[in-house]
Amino acid sequence: MGFFTRLEKVDGAVNRFYAMRKVWLWSAIALPVVFVLGWMVWVMFWAPPMGGVTLIIHSKLNRPILEFSVNGVAGGNASAHDPNHKYVSESGGASTCCGAIKGKTAEVIWTLDVTGTQYDAGMRPEQRRVVMPLPERKRGEDDLHVYFLPGDKVLLGWSDNAFSPYDPRSPNYTPSPLLEEK
Repeated sequence: MGFFTRLEKVDGAVNRFYAMRKVWLWSAIALPVVFVLGWMVWVMFWAPPMGGVTLIIHSKLNRPILEFSVNGVAGGNASAHDPNHKYVSESGGASTCCGAIKGKTAEVIWTLDVTGTQYDAGMRPEQRRVVMPLPERKRGEDDLHVYFLPGDKVLLGWSDNAFSPYDPRSPNYTPSPLLEEK
């Protein structure tokens, strides 16, 4: 009998506590839920772009590119560009996924390889490095197109699809003076 009496006293104390402080209890329970929902809305509408980036290589060089990286994220390789090949406008198109590229500048490091005839002529693999401004990334743009051009020039461009922003077929075509044929 003493057990049930004590249980009723505890139940009465819990009910009185709840009746006096129910607003505080429900606020403490609701606060994490409101915080998570607010964070989700912020991420959906106002957060800066983030997440994995796909690196897509394009090469206009007469030497193969053995490897490259942008801010430490490794990219694919590309064969030597052959301007006489009528079906290929540029070498490359290889893509690698997924890495995080952040910051205002891009450090691009690449290794130029040699073809058989270039090796016989005395050329050897060389590593090159350039630090340049990283173009502004907008929401939804997850593909970074990296163009390797003669004279150790590099061109970077973001896109929200597989088309390069410097390709005339792209819906977001942006002409670049670096890519104009001479």
